[in-house]
Amino acid sequence: MMIFRVMHAVPYSNQAPVQDVIANLHSYFTCNLLIGLAVLLSYKQFGGRPIECMLPLTGISFNKAWEQYAETYCWSEDTYYVSFNETVELFNPQQKRDKRISYYQWMPFFLLFQAACFKVPTLIWKYFGSQSGMRVGEVLRLATNEANSDPNTRKANIQALAMHLKGALKFHYRLKKKNLLPHKFIRCLNIKYSSYYVAVIYIFSKTAFLINVLGQTELLNRYLIPSAQKNFGLWAWFGIWSGNRTWEESGLFPRVSLCDFEVREMGQTTTHTVQCVLLLNVFTEKAFMILWAWYNVLSLITLANLTTWFFGLLNPRSQAHFIINHLEMSGDKAFLADTPEGLKEVQIQVDKFIDKYLRTDGIFILKLIAQHADVVFTTDLIAELWMHHYMIEDKRQNIFKEIQLTEDKWKEKLRRLEAIEARSRQSEEEPYIPKLANLHQNPSPYMVRRESVQSITSELKRHRSVEDVSVPIGDYESSSDEEYMTANSRRGSRQSAKRRGSRTSPEKPPVKFS
Repeated sequence: MMIFRVMHAVPYSNQAPVQDVIANLHSYFTCNLLIGLAVLLSYKQFGGRPIECMLPLTGISFNKAWEQYAETYCWSEDTYYVSFNETVELFNPQQKRDKRISYYQWMPFFLLFQAACFKVPTLIWKYFGSQSGMRVGEVLRLATNEANSDPNTRKANIQALAMHLKGALKFHYRLKKKNLLPHKFIRCLNIKYSSYYVAVIYIFSKTAFLINVLGQTELLNRYLIPSAQKNFGLWAWFGIWSGNRTWEESGLFPRVSLCDFEVREMGQTTTHTVQCVLLLNVFTEKAFMILWAWYNVLSLITLANLTTWFFGLLNPRSQAHFIINHLEMSGDKAFLADTPEGLKEVQIQVDKFIDKYLRTDGIFILKLIAQHADVVFTTDLIAELWMHHYMIEDKRQNIFKEIQLTEDKWKEKLRRLEAIEARSRQSEEEPYIPKLANLHQNPSPYMVRRESVQSITSELKRHRSVEDVSVPIGDYESSSDEEYMTANSRRGSRQSAKRRGSRTSPEKPPVKFS
C-alpha cells in the first residue's frame, strides 16, 4: 500500500498528456516502472534488513551489538563473492578486490536517474513544440474531445481547427514569399518560422527516445554486469525458457557473499571473515532481467515507429495516398472519376494541395490527428481544408486567366504598332512621288516633304500645265498631300480657263476716249 501512495504522489505517475503510443511507453510506462522498482528496493534497503551476516562461533564471542556492527559495516563497505568450490584462504587482497560487489547500495538512485532520462525527450518535444504557431497540444486536445460524438460539437471543433490551421499555414506561406534576409543567412536560428519546424522537432524527439533507450541498455549492462559477461541478459532468458537455471550460479547477483572486517582487542587487530546473505540481490536480479528485456523490446518498437514516420513525411506517394484516402471517404465528387484524365487531374490537384498548401507541417499535424482522433473527425477536417484550398486555387486560376487575356490584348496592340512603325520607316526611306495623272485621283496619305514639292512643281512646268507655280514650300512642310493637290488643281483650272478665253474671244480694239 505504501508503494502505491508514493507512486500516486510522484508527478510521473499522473495521467499523461495527449501523446502518441511511443511517447507514452517511454515517458509514462517506463518511468513508472523504474520508479516502482526504485521504491521497492529502497523500502527493502532502508526500511528492512538488506544484508544479514553470520558471525563465527569460535574464538571471540560476538554479542548482538557485534552482529549489528558487522552487518552495518559490510553494507556500507563492499562485499566480495567467492563460490563454494573455491578456497577463501587462497585469495590475496588484490583478488578479493577484483571480486568486489558494490552496485547494490546505489541501485535505487540508479533507477531514479534512468527514469529522469526517459522523461527528457518528452520535455524536449513539449518545450520546442510549443514555440511553433501550430500549438500541437491544443490541437490534439480539441481533436480528442469526448464531446465530439455530438454532431454540432464535432462540426464546431472541426471549423475551429480548420481556421487555426489555415492561419498557421498562411503565416508560413507569407513568410516564405517575403524572402526576408535574416531567414536566408541564419536559417538555423529561424527554423521555427519554417514550414517543417514541428515535424523536425517531433522526429528529433523520436530519435532522442531511441538514443536514450539504447544508451540506458548499455548503461545497465556496464553498471551491473562485467564486460566478460555482457550477454548475461540473453543467456538468462534462454535459461528461463529452456528450464536451465545455471545462470543463477554465475555470481553476478550473488545471494551469499563474504565480508572482511577488523576487530581491535587488547592492542591487537584481528581480521574476521563473515558470510552474509544479500536479500536485496534477489530483487535486483529480477529487476535487471525485466528492464533488460523491456529495453530491447522498446528499442525495436521505437526504431520501427521512427522509420514509419520518416517514410510518411519524406515519401510523396505516402502523403498523397493518405490525403486521397480521406478525401474519397469524404464523398468529394472530384474523387469519383474513373477516367484516366480525371484521375490525372485529381493527382495534380492533390500534389498542389500538399506542396503549396499543407507542406510538411500540415501533413504532420493531420497524421498526428489521425492517430489520436477517430477517422470521421480526421476525414471531415481534411475535407474542410481541401475546400479552402480549392477556393483559393480557383481564384488564382481566374486571376491568371484575366492576366493572360490582358497580356494577349496588349501583345496584339504591340504587334499592330510595330507594323505601323515598320511601314512608316519604309515610307521615309523610299518616298513615293505621284505623277500628274494620279495626282487628283489618289493623293498620297503621307506628309509632303520639301523635295517632293519641288519635284512635282518641276514636272508640272515641263508639261506646261501651268505657267508658274508659286507655292510657298514652307507652307507644305506641315500640310498634307490632299490640301496641296486641292490648291494646285484650283490654280491650274483658273490658268487653263484664261488661256481658252484668250484664244476664242476676238481681241477688242482699245477704247479711245475723246
